[in-house]
Amino acid sequence: MHRALSILNRNSYIKYFAFHVMDILEPELIWVGDRCYRFYESSAWKNIHTSAPYMEDKEPVCSDEELENEIEIVDYDAFFKHTFYVPKIFYSHIIGAKGTILKKLEVETKATIYVPKKKDQDENIVITAQDRKAIVSAKHRIDLLVEASKKKIRFTHFLSIPLNTEEIIEKYYSFKNNVLENYGKTAYNIDESLFQTSSKLHLTIGVLKLFDDKEKEQAVNALMHCKENIIDPILEKAGPLNIHLRGVACMNDDPTEVKVLFAQVTPNEKLQEIVDKIADYFTNIGLREKEYERVKLHMTVMNIHFKDEKEAYKQKFNASEILKIHENTLFGTNIFNRIDISETHTATKDNYYKSIASITF
Repeated sequence: MHRALSILNRNSYIKYFAFHVMDILEPELIWVGDRCYRFYESSAWKNIHTSAPYMEDKEPVCSDEELENEIEIVDYDAFFKHTFYVPKIFYSHIIGAKGTILKKLEVETKATIYVPKKKDQDENIVITAQDRKAIVSAKHRIDLLVEASKKKIRFTHFLSIPLNTEEIIEKYYSFKNNVLENYGKTAYNIDESLFQTSSKLHLTIGVLKLFDDKEKEQAVNALMHCKENIIDPILEKAGPLNIHLRGVACMNDDPTEVKVLFAQVTPNEKLQEIVDKIADYFTNIGLREKEYERVKLHMTVMNIHFKDEKEAYKQKFNASEILKIHENTLFGTNIFNRIDISETHTATKDNYYKSIASITF
């Protein structure tokens, strides 16, 4: 018995060690602009060190030869100085508990870093040092901290194409009623709470994290830029574009364990070109994280996350019969003539999402 427990404990230790070694050998990649870094922050390290560092290492995957030329460094008395903006929400991530992270940054980079206080009118972070390379090092470590922190914060906004027209809503209700009548009692985990609110039917071009008024203003200006430089020129040549919705599909390969079911958009080359270019532009200016090469346009009709239950995200539903019966179901057509920057988890008087900007064309 004792020998069996010893073997079990040894095997558990080997699995634990192997898991964390893989965590170290395959660290998370963090993109800062067009540069990629390996981010080492493993629970294995945290178990070794009583006070875990904010970052074990910052090893660039891309070349660092021109880093110094990428940021503006000015003479400041006998020192050098660099000033840059970071949303206030990230100050605590840069400072740390009792200033531990900030102190560590200053010691390791040999730079002085000033993070604005609440009473300060100037909202820029200031780095000063006797050496230009110290400023570059401090700036990029802060960039890494901010980018890593962003990954832990939920999306705040998204670029949406509203589809809550009378025709589409009517066909959506027909689909919803059919599913509930035929599969609500027979298929696993299907009930009314899975369905999208009809007034919020939409397509998503991309999701955004906008942390303050400056970033919101930047997003609004970006959308106007896209209208003038992407949408208008393409529509001028191609003419009006229609969005056709037909059939349903799911986000995974197993139709018996589905989390999201959506109505498919009939492929349209010009529409795809527009949304891809808009998504890329928002990525290039740092307001969107790139996930895929192309935008997958779809209208979500059922989503496990709509359930108002604890740990609903762990649940799934059986959509196998729905996928067969509604393979070619028509959900309607709508002209492509509007894009919003919508706020997540909000609603207006007409029950569509609140927006900080909307363009029509």
